[in-house]
Amino acid sequence: MKKWMVTILTICFILVGCGGANMEFAVEEPPKYKDGVSYPMVISVSESGEMVTGMEIVATLEMAKMDHGVIEVVFSDRGDGTYKGEVELPMAGEWIANVNADYDGDTYEEVLIFDVKEG
Repeated sequence: MKKWMVTILTICFILVGCGGANMEFAVEEPPKYKDGVSYPMVISVSESGEMVTGMEIVATLEMAKMDHGVIEVVFSDRGDGTYKGEVELPMAGEWIANVNADYDGDTYEEVLIFDVKEG
């Protein structure tokens, strides 16, 4: 029984190590809140410490502890590994971004949590 467990764990470690690209997404500049005003939101993307350009990124935003519905943000490539979108939020607080990115035929999904302050 122990041999089977060791074999299964070894296979899992090998598969995780060969899991392909390790894209890292981060909120570099969270949007702010002011009633009726749009603010920029900036996301950065890197792979093995190198900034990644040429992605198509769309995120859906939702508030963490309240229901304000879902807000879609389309990001544009700034050419330096950062992507900028504009969003008008209904209030400050903790928000969740469900990020969907397409790059070189592959799709990436990431969940980012960030705080929005009043502007």
